[in-house]
Amino acid sequence: MENADVWSFKSPNNYLGVNEMSNMNDSVDNGNAGGDLAKKSISRRDMLKLVGVLGISGTVLGELLTSCGGSSPAADTTVTDSVADLAAFDPMKYAGQTVRIMMTGDENDHRALGDQIAALEAETGIKVEITSPALGALIEKTLQNLKADTSSFEIIEYLGFLTTQQVGAGYYEQLNQYIDDPAETAPDWDVADFLEPAMKNVAYFDIAAGQVGQGTDIYGLPGLHSGSVIYFYRKDLFEAAGLQPAKTWQEFHDAAKVLNTADVAGCSFIGANDFSLATVDWFTRFITTGGKLMSGTPQTKDFKPNVNSAEGIGALQLLIDVLPYAPKNVTTYGFAENVDGFSTGKIAQMIFWSTIAGPIFDPAKSTVSDKVGTSTVPANSGETPRSILGGWGTGIPKNADPALKGAAWRALQWMTSKSFNNYEAKAYQIDASRTSTYEDPELVAQLPYLPDALAAMQTAEMIQTSLIGEFFSMNDAMNVEFNAALLGSQSAKQACDKVQAKWEEILRTAGHLV
Repeated sequence: MENADVWSFKSPNNYLGVNEMSNMNDSVDNGNAGGDLAKKSISRRDMLKLVGVLGISGTVLGELLTSCGGSSPAADTTVTDSVADLAAFDPMKYAGQTVRIMMTGDENDHRALGDQIAALEAETGIKVEITSPALGALIEKTLQNLKADTSSFEIIEYLGFLTTQQVGAGYYEQLNQYIDDPAETAPDWDVADFLEPAMKNVAYFDIAAGQVGQGTDIYGLPGLHSGSVIYFYRKDLFEAAGLQPAKTWQEFHDAAKVLNTADVAGCSFIGANDFSLATVDWFTRFITTGGKLMSGTPQTKDFKPNVNSAEGIGALQLLIDVLPYAPKNVTTYGFAENVDGFSTGKIAQMIFWSTIAGPIFDPAKSTVSDKVGTSTVPANSGETPRSILGGWGTGIPKNADPALKGAAWRALQWMTSKSFNNYEAKAYQIDASRTSTYEDPELVAQLPYLPDALAAMQTAEMIQTSLIGEFFSMNDAMNVEFNAALLGSQSAKQACDKVQAKWEEILRTAGHLV
């Protein structure tokens, strides 16, 4: 996608993408806008865009709408309100200002933004400086900035698992005042297009109640990407073996056994002492076999884990049972090893973050790009196929320079626009935060996993431990013990019992369990 395709606005009277403008040139150049528009049955939305290009008054607009078989603005408040909003919005309002964003350097968001940074400046007049540390450093630097007298960054990207810790602590600016102001938000930006699960994960927060995903107050926006987990499999191998894609975990196991050869592993998973061993491979199996991670709530101080339940032990055993059909060194496998192994034709099936495994469909990076199928994750009979709700939020620190908050909102709005969301998906296979991107016909043709990724997002489950600040320490403890079980030094039950005890100790120390 070229820069010209990214959300484009040059002035209040030119709120158009460059390609959209070219489609209207004949009508404008011939001085016959009304006649040609009537013949083309132009939509109201495009009519409003043309209003911006030509600087048409309300009276002339009424004549045009009448010639098109529509009503005049006097009889259509929606049209007049939209025209007023269009006139109120000046994309160059903050031209000349510089804002700084701190964001993840691990998941290609920073590369996508870097690609389009010149377009952002051309269309808003705002310079954006990117700082993109790795996750650990990002979390540390974020907390340092949020707790400082003045943040060094006007925009910060935060992991969805940390929404309660960071947004719930009151560190971010409420954004409703900007979203609801037609002078600050472009008419086509469309907040309703964001996926509702993503909004509940990183945007909505009831500060008074301490509840993420509640109320209508917005403190961040989904992005620069969202995502969950889907099932990837080799269509050619399954067809040759007369197998259907796995719908249950037993079918996953059976397919792994049949498809396993000296050259191709029957399955793979995150087996290393890695963040996603617990959050993706174990948690997905756990909740789709009937498990419930926590009972009670942190607020009532009865927040108790169920790791060593029958479902918890069983989910880990499901991983142990497919070890004979996984890559030899799967206990050291993280993101790169699984994506590389699948892309080079050495893995038959796996569940994985769709935003991480998307490059499997890139012919330049994958030798099996035309042989990959996707589906929702397997699940036991009676259970809804679903996995963990992931993704990022991006907000404006409350302690950012007040003089730069308007420019920060304008830049953040650009970074979360429909067109930039589309660019991220097309160029880097980054999971979108907007419904329109998942449903874009051109993108679906290029990335056929998008409908399954959308379905996964719509059913994804927030991991309950992300409701407290101890999320990472609890996850670390789980990964250590689960990796040890995969290495054979302890049983699934022993591992789950140890995690249960460690979690209860952490929760009691923090005051979440008494």
